[in-house]
Amino acid sequence: MQRSWADSPLYTISDWIMRLAYINLLWLLFMIIGLFIVGFMPATVAMFTVIRMLLMKEESVPIFKTFFNVFKTEFIKSNIIGLILVVFGYVLVINFIYLGTISGMVHTLLSFGLVFIGLFYLALLMLIFPLYVHLDLKFLHYFKQSLLVSFINPHIIIFMAAGLVAVYYLFNFIPGLTLFFFGSAIATFLMWSTILAYNRIENKKRNMVSTDDRHLSKLGGN
Repeated sequence: MQRSWADSPLYTISDWIMRLAYINLLWLLFMIIGLFIVGFMPATVAMFTVIRMLLMKEESVPIFKTFFNVFKTEFIKSNIIGLILVVFGYVLVINFIYLGTISGMVHTLLSFGLVFIGLFYLALLMLIFPLYVHLDLKFLHYFKQSLLVSFINPHIIIFMAAGLVAVYYLFNFIPGLTLFFFGSAIATFLMWSTILAYNRIENKKRNMVSTDDRHLSKLGGN
């Protein structure tokens, strides 16, 4: 039986390209509406929400309606998260600046500690948006879950960081793509990677539970 154009891989790729370009333009538009400072966080959360729905293959995703509704409903909460991230990053930068004014054993110990915290902060920046739209948790638990995912799946975090570097060089090499795909391409990559990492954790939990159940059944049989 002959396949239709809508079932072909080329159509799927073309459809994704058009959707990502549209989502990226919405992201830029809503950031401008929010004057960037208070528009970045809700616009980014809205972008990740729509992309998650597409990756989860939810049928007939109303992109603009979903984007607009999420932007409104998550405006305050997402900006609070953004404020926490900015304050934490600012404190981290101040500590690195202070590190340059000291020496000796204190410098060495603080260096290891700050580098460790800095790496987790970078992981938090990559994971907080995908986990925020993927899970329904209490406010502070999103930060805890981000650290948990990065600790259990360090190889995926490294993969995500390497992917972001590759995306940066791609857009630096072809700057014309930036307007249409910069935000949405990064969001798609981070969302896909985070879903993969989170699913690995859930699979490990299920395997541990099934193993414990088998052990209990054996003990009961004895």
